[in-house]
Amino acid sequence: MNKSRTVVALALAAVMASAFIGVPNVAAQEEDLPIFQVGSAVVDINPAAPQYLGGFENLAHPTMAVHDPLQARAFTVANDDTAVAFAIVDSQGWFAGYQEGPYGITDARQQVATWLNGHGYPDATQANVIISSTHSHAAPTIMGIWGPVDETYLKMVHDNAIASIKEAFESARPATLWTANADVGAIDGSNVMQTDIYDGWTVDGDLPILWARDPGNGKTIAMYANVPIHADIVNGADPKYDEVSADHIGFARVELEDALDDNGQDEGNSDFDPTVVLAMGTLGRQESIVQVDGYEHAYYVAHHVTNAVMHALESAAPVTSPTLGAAEQYIVVPGDNPLLLALVMANAVDGPCTDLACPIDRSIEPPYLYGTAFGTWVTAFRIGDVAYVSEPGEAFPEVSAAIRDAIGAQQVRLIGMAQDQLGYYFPPEDATFTTFPNDGDHLIYNSSLALADETVQASMLVGKALGFDIAPAHPMIGMQDPVAWTKPGVQFFPVERYSHSHTVRFVGVTNSAKDDAALVPGIEWDFGDGSVERAGGEVSHTYQTGGTYNVTATVIDAQGRERSWVQTVYVGEPAS
Repeated sequence: MNKSRTVVALALAAVMASAFIGVPNVAAQEEDLPIFQVGSAVVDINPAAPQYLGGFENLAHPTMAVHDPLQARAFTVANDDTAVAFAIVDSQGWFAGYQEGPYGITDARQQVATWLNGHGYPDATQANVIISSTHSHAAPTIMGIWGPVDETYLKMVHDNAIASIKEAFESARPATLWTANADVGAIDGSNVMQTDIYDGWTVDGDLPILWARDPGNGKTIAMYANVPIHADIVNGADPKYDEVSADHIGFARVELEDALDDNGQDEGNSDFDPTVVLAMGTLGRQESIVQVDGYEHAYYVAHHVTNAVMHALESAAPVTSPTLGAAEQYIVVPGDNPLLLALVMANAVDGPCTDLACPIDRSIEPPYLYGTAFGTWVTAFRIGDVAYVSEPGEAFPEVSAAIRDAIGAQQVRLIGMAQDQLGYYFPPEDATFTTFPNDGDHLIYNSSLALADETVQASMLVGKALGFDIAPAHPMIGMQDPVAWTKPGVQFFPVERYSHSHTVRFVGVTNSAKDDAALVPGIEWDFGDGSVERAGGEVSHTYQTGGTYNVTATVIDAQGRERSWVQTVYVGEPAS
């Protein structure tokens, strides 16, 4: 372990000194619930040759060094003659189809469907498979833009994603399914202005959980969850992070597996070693307030996620209906971004990488491209009365909200970066705000301003096909404070919101208003117990007694403008 990683490990160890919130034993309830066949699997996709990492600067120092393993992970559910599969790969993204050959998500889904047809599921199609990427900015680009794609590596990712799904089905065992929802919205920027963070705009903090448990003893078999936080805390273009990494997603899934294993699991018994599959939720504009801050802050985000998930499991509800189904809708949207279209065409003629970008190798053949129109898919699963819907890129929270409004399910859960990667997408009304007062690159990496509405309409169709009520919906503009950019900003998150320890660490950031008026140094922290301290962006506070505390961070600038952010923490034994 190198020195920087040792520092990170020690910092995390200090945070983890407090115990996780325990999961209650509700095994007695399992006997009356429908039984599904649930499987999971993990396959490494570490590169065997240096790769260009995607998400930041193009052609930045290719590497094959590994900080934490890149993986393909799968979570599968079956019931009678129906089966569905979720899979995730640690990649900056993955296209539906490729110019190099049959190495895209759609090719993988078709191969899995064919395999399922021969293994007891004759009616399975590509609609029964949802594959997405973690969007790690410290993982190889297999989409061009930031560097040329290594075809050998692309094929390996494709093959191992398929292998993970097959292994998951082959490992399937009887399970009950439970659902829960955590909220991690404190991490996504909404009260500060940074790159691709819009101060004063809504974020989607929903982190939905699908929890598979042994019907006999209630122990965890596997978990599938969707994290709505960009994996760009580790900057793959920065030479000091010259290693591939799955970012906070990789850290959180390991930490969650350890936490679940500690909650009544049989230590060392492989029959009960839980597998956690973390995919992405809503991603557009879902930037963490500690973006590009490195491994230590990625671990803090992972710990916040783990703590929130473990707390949410305390109020998990069982899936009481055995219904299982899948549906899919193909859509075509006009490509109205000449730059992205030019980069796609440049790859077809072996165009060179430039200081601007490298060619994009997404397929130029139907059904992926018709002239300048992009073709892609929106897929939905029904598990009991819960709907899962894919988003073929980085949808803004407004799009996710509209999809939830459009489908009358008990819960509607979004899978970001799924089935394709067509970049950021948002309602057309948002377009102006991507450049002023915000300084984002959302418009640069938007393939089509029609994609938001087309995705919502496709979601209605797949929802109807799965037996849900539907209603027309249009993504509405997400601005809540139109003059937020005239104010200083401050935002923080507790590394543990639900803590058995009386010492809680807080991680915060600040920024000046758009006119750059200087801030008074430091943040005024009011810890909610009568203690007030002016300190920097990272601070720990020890509470003398357990309880619920509202913590406030405040900044003031040279013009006397003041801004505060409030979060609640739960210290000691959780309140009844």
